[in-house]
Amino acid sequence: MSSSSLHNTSIDKNRRSWHKKSQLVDSTGDKYIVFTHDISLMGMSLFADKQYKPGQICNVDVPVFVGSALRNYRFNCRVIFSSLCGMKGFRTNLEFLDVSSENRTLIQSVMAR
Repeated sequence: MSSSSLHNTSIDKNRRSWHKKSQLVDSTGDKYIVFTHDISLMGMSLFADKQYKPGQICNVDVPVFVGSALRNYRFNCRVIFSSLCGMKGFRTNLEFLDVSSENRTLIQSVMAR
């Protein structure tokens, strides 16, 4: 990854709005409520009350209704950028580290909307 991409506040040009109340689990196992903002095939961005450092590893658990059942999708991520964004908290851009086939299917369905 180039150093210029670390300073880019967007994940990529092909992202879609995706607003979900979620849970971020940091590398120490601490859990925080976050709000996703958008998603792409490469990663997602969210708003959090805490600033995360670039390179920090985390998991984001996102509840999504599939049919009539609520299912939690877990995304393994690396922090790319985190910056204070007014009253919304810290806008944090995450890069996916690995994407399971189930998660890829979910992302593709969101991207197709």
